[in-house]
Amino acid sequence: MWKRLKKWCTIDHIVDLCVDLFLIIWDVITSPVLIVMRILRHLIGEWVVDSIKGFFRWIAHWFERKRAYRLEHGHGIFRTYWFLILPSPVIVLVLWLFGMLVYGMTLGYEEIKQEDPNSAIVKLLGD
Repeated sequence: MWKRLKKWCTIDHIVDLCVDLFLIIWDVITSPVLIVMRILRHLIGEWVVDSIKGFFRWIAHWFERKRAYRLEHGHGIFRTYWFLILPSPVIVLVLWLFGMLVYGMTLGYEEIKQEDPNSAIVKLLGD
């Protein structure tokens, strides 16, 4: 392995490697737009992940508090969670319909993009 590395380390290879590294560093690090975008992406990504985690933690703690209350007062599951149980079929149906709407719009957009690539909607939503 060491012999192969020693054989590879010629002046040409070292110069090519240094120039490539310098160009990558110069393009990525020194571009102010990229620096700002990376910072924003990191902060927004962190905020989104923390918000999602916080939301699910809040739900878990809410159910934990509700269970403690239910057991303390001797209530049944239906009496405690009736407002979640009764509308759940409607909620599932609405989510399913929304998913189908988005799926249909995606298929329609792809069809428009293939039939008329110069359409205003394709230019507006351009990839």
